Amino acid sequence: MGQQRRRRVDKHGSAQWKPAVFSPSLRIALDILSVRSTVLRSTSDDNSQVPPWVLLALACHKVHTPSDAQDHLLKLTFGNIGAIQTQYKPPLLVLTTLSLAHFGIIAPMRPLVDLFLVHTSESAVFHFNAFLHALSSFARSEEAANLALTILETMTSRQIPLQLHTYRSLMTDRFVTLQLTKYLRSRMTHEGVVPTADHLEAYLRIFSDHGAIHEARQYLRAIQDYCVKHSLAPPYGPVDRPDVQTQGAVHPADTLYLKSLQSDRASAFHYLHNLLQLEGRKQPPQGQSICTHARHPPAQTTFWCGSKHSVDIYDWTTALVSAANDRKITSSALLRLFENARAKTKVFRPTIATYTVLLRGLMWRRSYNEAMRIWNELVDSGLSLDRKALTVGVQVLTRSGHPQDAFYFLDLFSDEQSSHSRPARAPSQSLVLTVSNPSLGTRTPLSRPPSPWINIIVINEFLVSLLRIGRPDIVFKIWDNITLLYGVLPDDVTMNILLKSALLAVKMDRESVRGSVAHFALQTPFRRQWATSSSVHEDGGNDKRAMIVKDIMDSLGTPERPSVLGIWRGKTATDVARDIFRGMILGNWPQMQRVKAPVSAIRPPGNEGAPIAPILELAKSLVVGLSHKAAVNTPREEKAAGDSGRNNTIRDPAYQAEGMLGPGAIPSIHPSSSTFLAYIKLLGLCSPSFAHEIPLALAWMRHLSVRPTRQMLSISLVFWAEVGLRGPIFEEWAEKGGYSEYGRLENWIAEWVREEGLSKEGDEALRPTEEDMYKAIWAVARMRDRNFGRSTR
Repeated sequence: MGQQRRRRVDKHGSAQWKPAVFSPSLRIALDILSVRSTVLRSTSDDNSQVPPWVLLALACHKVHTPSDAQDHLLKLTFGNIGAIQTQYKPPLLVLTTLSLAHFGIIAPMRPLVDLFLVHTSESAVFHFNAFLHALSSFARSEEAANLALTILETMTSRQIPLQLHTYRSLMTDRFVTLQLTKYLRSRMTHEGVVPTADHLEAYLRIFSDHGAIHEARQYLRAIQDYCVKHSLAPPYGPVDRPDVQTQGAVHPADTLYLKSLQSDRASAFHYLHNLLQLEGRKQPPQGQSICTHARHPPAQTTFWCGSKHSVDIYDWTTALVSAANDRKITSSALLRLFENARAKTKVFRPTIATYTVLLRGLMWRRSYNEAMRIWNELVDSGLSLDRKALTVGVQVLTRSGHPQDAFYFLDLFSDEQSSHSRPARAPSQSLVLTVSNPSLGTRTPLSRPPSPWINIIVINEFLVSLLRIGRPDIVFKIWDNITLLYGVLPDDVTMNILLKSALLAVKMDRESVRGSVAHFALQTPFRRQWATSSSVHEDGGNDKRAMIVKDIMDSLGTPERPSVLGIWRGKTATDVARDIFRGMILGNWPQMQRVKAPVSAIRPPGNEGAPIAPILELAKSLVVGLSHKAAVNTPREEKAAGDSGRNNTIRDPAYQAEGMLGPGAIPSIHPSSSTFLAYIKLLGLCSPSFAHEIPLALAWMRHLSVRPTRQMLSISLVFWAEVGLRGPIFEEWAEKGGYSEYGRLENWIAEWVREEGLSKEGDEALRPTEEDMYKAIWAVARMRDRNFGRSTR
């Protein structure tokens, strides 16, 4: 770090560490350090401790792969953080955070934040702001935003100022959330910080992107005031500012404000109409900027006094977003609007964003043939595709019946290091590109910017499209090889898709004779050895990737789906998905093994409908009724196990020194409420049911401070009723005696939602109402219907 005191590195002492510093990988470096430290300790050498500069050099320059970050870097950091001098601890933690953010490895960050808050005192202003900069490199997620809020609240309590460039860093597109933005705004106001032009633009952009009309209008007015104060032409204002309307100009801020009207088509086109009128009255002469030359021009001249002379294609595109979001507008009307906009703005060319908005609108309306026509028009236009266009193109190809083309197209734009292993056999002629494969059409070159191209968002959208066309088997193959194929790690959305795919695959199999027979055969001692997507993993490196690509291409190339979809890794897909989720939870957070379920199921798994169930219930009710009074007033162990507030993190030094992760860990995943909902649905819907594990899943949520929803809680209670409710008479006795397992779970949920900081709107805001329970009962019934989850094209 730049503000650390300069120290000379002893040449004699540094020579012994050079093999580690110049090693080809971080893994080899750690092996060298381990051996070197052992040898020096055995000789009673005072310099046996690894110097801080070695650790910093390795953390800065040797983290090249996800494996380096999630395994070796964590061992390096947690294994040495307690031994190095105090002034070097914050820099090491900042560098570690940067590497973890680069690969999206979010699970270890909360213990890392705890370490940072404990060990950071010297140069606190610099280090706290640097740590927030590193944290803002994460993609947008609720957990990352919560971690940033934890740091910011600590800075407030310690009276550590937040620097202006840190505000900008936290408000980047890929990181910021609406909750964090509101906190930053209130902090800026409380500290009396005057927002710069960059801050005003960022606030307007963020609130516009989230459709927050009132907040966006507030910052449009602030931009108007800023422009007037600095002798700049202000943007056109809302209808309640007549003083600005008469002197406003068409400005990039108008385009940003239009985004806030994305769900209000009438208001968006009314605003655009006023801009067109303003352009007709006050259009600047050709070549003249809309800004006047201020004495002190703002820093970002592109936005504040750029070359926007009139309403342009960006304004039309932004208004088209509102039309595309309005489901009352038909596909034909949306296409007419697009053609009219193109005719009225023929001085401009429709941009890649214009095509992307139109394609998304057609996809939402399931107009796949029209979407395919527009996609081919986009390809023929010669425009350079961006990541969003690539994503919607993959969706269009898949949903229109060409998943093989979509996979080939995705592989075509994947990382350069894997481009040479594309499949030898080209997909059908529906994909019109000019590429290295000569069997494809060659009408128009398709350009692309430099790598990296593929991120997890693109892959997730492709997986969703595969799920919609009923190909969960391909989802499983991509999950098993996602890093090898695309160089990305799965996130919570990917896990959500996987859980839904497993449930759909088994459901589809049970609706066919061959599928049912295959699942029955799994229970026999002479079961068939099913081929799995991991069966091609015998070779290494590029050959392995080529084999996987060919396998997926062949699977997608056949017109019919496989007769069996729900056998994965030689087991039922729901069992595999459940094991993956549980492994992720217990591997990312090994301390979760201490968390216990707050209640127990009445009926054992698989025996919900046993013939002697009523007799067993009667016996159990009598026994429990006699013994419960002695235990009802004792403290419940599950409260200590299941309770974990937002700041109640278990800290285990030995566990941290081992690198924090256990078997089955997927540290790029921090499950959200929707991910837990998908897992709970899988537990309740698979056969045999695992509904008895739902309370444990809720306890995991509580431990991780994942905010539940009323929908998730009500569906959980519906599933739990199947294994936690006795017969009517027995349940009435249990309720009166205070030992109803269903009632205990309800009380536990009520206690959970009353926790400080969880229910902002009041204690009852998250508790399922009677109406919620009715909706959940109908929802579960629809899930169990034979057509649930099946796509219609």
